[in-house]
Amino acid sequence: NEITKSVSINEVLSQVKRRKPKLLIVTGGDGTISDVVDHLVGTKIEIGLIPIGTTNNFARSLNIPMDITGAVSIISNQFAEPVDLGKVKNEYFTNVAGIGLSALVASSVTNDLKLRWGRFAYALVAAKELIKHKPFRASIEDKDSELKIHLKTHLLIVANGRYHAGKEIAKNAKLDNNQLIIFALGSGSRLSLIWHMARFYLGNRQKAEYSSYLVGNNIKISTNTRQPIELDGEVRYSTPSNFEVAPSAVYVRYKKST
Repeated sequence: NEITKSVSINEVLSQVKRRKPKLLIVTGGDGTISDVVDHLVGTKIEIGLIPIGTTNNFARSLNIPMDITGAVSIISNQFAEPVDLGKVKNEYFTNVAGIGLSALVASSVTNDLKLRWGRFAYALVAAKELIKHKPFRASIEDKDSELKIHLKTHLLIVANGRYHAGKEIAKNAKLDNNQLIIFALGSGSRLSLIWHMARFYLGNRQKAEYSSYLVGNNIKISTNTRQPIELDGEVRYSTPSNFEVAPSAVYVRYKKST
């Protein structure tokens, strides 16, 4: 009751950490939960999530209902389980890190567009940005093995969660398996990107190990031209960067799949 509307989310979360409650209920979308987890890593504060965002990828990854009543039921009746996060430098992400076109779209989609068009706002902005976007060459290195991949693309994704843009990434992707899934959408041509995006949004999902994905937990990505990197929709860094898994980084109340 001491917290006013003028207080920033960082100040609120600092107060939460000092008070050390058993449970923190977060109402919002992926951007909000991404801000929250940065502060709760390393604590035992449990997270209860009520998803009211545009795509709610993190909640979908944890099978949390999209309606408030269902989400509250999960918070009331389920135990907290440890959940992995992705990590770039000293910052964490819940769902995906997007490199290239994805980061440009994230920085251009306004709240007004999201309110008007929902998740389709991202597709509309992507079409506009793609007209002028130039492809880049990427080098993807698994630092725990000798595997190194080179490719040319407009868009590269590093996924921690099961969902991206409201669509499932792979059938067996999980938030508790100490793995990141890395994949490009399309090659260097714009038509290839459009085709692969259509397949991603409309096609059936395969298991990660049988698809065109790279799976690892300690990945270095370099590009021939510096590319922006967005973490859960917020542009934070640029290439080159290392991407790691932070295992069991936070505790969330959800119904764990058997």
